[in-house]
Amino acid sequence: MYYFSMGYWVLGLALGVSLAGAVVGLACVRQSTMSRTAKFRLVWLTAAAVSLGGIGTWLAVFITMLGVGVPVGTIRYDVTSMVLAAVLAVISVLGGLLISGRGTDPARLAGGGVVMGLGLGLMHYLGMNAVGVQGSFEMNLASTAGATAIAVVVSLGVLWVTSRFRAMPILVGAALVFALAIIGLHYLGLAGVRVEVDPAVLQPPGEDLFGLFVPVFALGTLSLAIPITAILVAPDRSRSARPTVEMPSDTAPAPRRTPTPVG
Repeated sequence: MYYFSMGYWVLGLALGVSLAGAVVGLACVRQSTMSRTAKFRLVWLTAAAVSLGGIGTWLAVFITMLGVGVPVGTIRYDVTSMVLAAVLAVISVLGGLLISGRGTDPARLAGGGVVMGLGLGLMHYLGMNAVGVQGSFEMNLASTAGATAIAVVVSLGVLWVTSRFRAMPILVGAALVFALAIIGLHYLGLAGVRVEVDPAVLQPPGEDLFGLFVPVFALGTLSLAIPITAILVAPDRSRSARPTVEMPSDTAPAPRRTPTPVG
């Protein structure tokens, strides 16, 4: 199996997309801590889950698969499995964020990290299970377990960082670590894949990944544009909501004095 049949630019694009999704996702988590109502907090956390899980994880893995090829024949992908993987990625991240909450309780952070990490690991398994070749395609259990372990560790780290830090430079650094970990766990899972091509076997059912790339990438870009716009607008709203305090003016008229009676 070839990992970079189209060149290393695919790897760079996947890493950039994962980083962008992670930065926007962590910024949404940051905004959720400033929400005054549970409703708006849930909206921000949902946007964070779409950005982190849908874009930063699933779409990044989707892009890396553009460079995967086999010596003979074609690769096809089961669309149903791919959609389920995307939905699972978003749900697992949202579940982890809701479980961890706003505080720094270790038990809640651990529970949220495990739920989020196991969900992302299962997402990767479903995504790889969507691959069909002319022959056999088998995944190694050890590589799959290793990829899931990395997902759990990076999920714990992300939740810990978001529970303690609000400064964007720190969150951007955490997003970079997240992106590198996601790409790393994906290629660890790929390293355990065993493919045996048999030209005599019929072409597998499914869709060609290149035919899906343009609409999927466009949808992913739109999914990031919405929370980015909300993040840029949110500070203006918060400043406009602050009460204004009138400062005393130097030109204000002096108070009138009551004349003191004489005698």
